[in-house]
Amino acid sequence: MIRNNDNISPYQIAMIIIMSVISVGVFSIASDAAAAAGTDGWLIVAIAGLLNILAVFIIVRLNSRFPGKTFAEYSQTIIGTFPGKALTCLFAIYLLLVIAYIARAFTEVVKMFLLFRTPTEVIILSLILVCTYIVRGGVECIARVNELLFPILFIPFFIVLMFGFSIMDFSNLLPTLQTPPDKILTAVPGLLFSFGGIELALFYMGFMKNPKKALRPAMFAVLFITLFLVVITVFCIAAFGQNATTQFLWPLVSYFRAISLPGLFIERLDGVILSLWMLTVFTTIVSAYYIAGYSISKVVGTKEQKQYILPLAILIYYFALQPDSLAELYEWGSVIFPYTITVFLYIVPVVLLLIAKLRKLGVR
Repeated sequence: MIRNNDNISPYQIAMIIIMSVISVGVFSIASDAAAAAGTDGWLIVAIAGLLNILAVFIIVRLNSRFPGKTFAEYSQTIIGTFPGKALTCLFAIYLLLVIAYIARAFTEVVKMFLLFRTPTEVIILSLILVCTYIVRGGVECIARVNELLFPILFIPFFIVLMFGFSIMDFSNLLPTLQTPPDKILTAVPGLLFSFGGIELALFYMGFMKNPKKALRPAMFAVLFITLFLVVITVFCIAAFGQNATTQFLWPLVSYFRAISLPGLFIERLDGVILSLWMLTVFTTIVSAYYIAGYSISKVVGTKEQKQYILPLAILIYYFALQPDSLAELYEWGSVIFPYTITVFLYIVPVVLLLIAKLRKLGVR
């Protein structure tokens, strides 16, 4: 059961979802979408967002049947103690791989554009240590950090994003709606990793007094994320064209580097945005990191997760250094995450909800 001092508000659940999803994937979303469907790339992003609205609805329904309990607890009630613990353990392993991937991808971005000569190990270790400190503060601390950083990140981002109108040519978005429907549908799963983080709601909604109140804020969060990613995709394709966008490793960074504002005292807007974007990488890792430790504590059967945070940090550091290059990291991610996200965001919640209804478990 959840302790009284671990409660979070409906607004905070929206902030946690948004700040957990918007991470390193936002840098490459335009390239992935354009490669999959050309000028209709934005449509794939929108469809993926609609699928995630359905996923959030199912997650809210599932958590509402077991108020005061998280995925780690009600999964044992639904499918039994051992299968529930095994599923929770797999979820924790999945989160550790996600954290390691994000930490390494973040490091590569920072090294390429900001800290050119800083060793990879130093950046990753610094990131993990800062996140470890925040995670040990508990779920309320994490919720407040997400709530605080949301306006600090997104208000400047949208302002700078608007400066790019001078480099855009919206004729680059033509022709539109020319991609065959079957190609669009087959391309959607490849973009699911850009929405990775929504599955954390399986746990964080358990920290709410009334999970039923999570539906509207969670829906708002997914709609905000979808609109945000669609805008980025449209702006990048409009600025560079379909072919050039697919060639960029991180089109969003290239977009900000292309913006020129004569007379502005800040010469490199991409440096400003990347500095701000470190905040969302921190929040994404922190949110997943806490749940990984919490999951392990429930599998082992202890009340506190703090004693598992440092050992998990060692595993994260080890996994993050395994890829020899950025290409290998992306290959690793493309092989693992489309399947794991599909399982934990769609298949597992649906199966658990169906079993709970058939067995008449929880609050109806």
